[in-house]
Amino acid sequence: MAEPASLSIADVSKRTGIPVTTLRFYERELSGLFHIRRTAGGHRRYAESDVARFATVRRLTETEGLGLAEVRRAVLSRGEGDAVGEALDRLAEAQAASAAAVEAQARRLRELEARVAALEAPGPRRGWLRRGR
Repeated sequence: MAEPASLSIADVSKRTGIPVTTLRFYERELSGLFHIRRTAGGHRRYAESDVARFATVRRLTETEGLGLAEVRRAVLSRGEGDAVGEALDRLAEAQAASAAAVEAQARRLRELEARVAALEAPGPRRGWLRRGR
């Protein structure tokens, strides 16, 4: 038996924190992902599973940084977790590479600062620095 669809779009917006315009955008851009029912008057009605799916889309796009095409593949594929996992693995690899690059730059900066400090220290080289200026 189908799950009852009794929530309005305003209810879904309040529960997920997603603006109504964004909910409509997700419906349009991710057609087939949501099974929205309509009343005789044409008003949208949502089930709890729709709310959960909207929340998942929001998390994947905003928190995990996936594009809508990746979200569609992840959620519509048989192995939903596989596609999401692969995307998250790629993001983790990119983050690790960025972190390594930042650490290498920080290490280089510390080395340069130490060299500058050594050159500015009092001693025989200090006079040499003044003449070179």
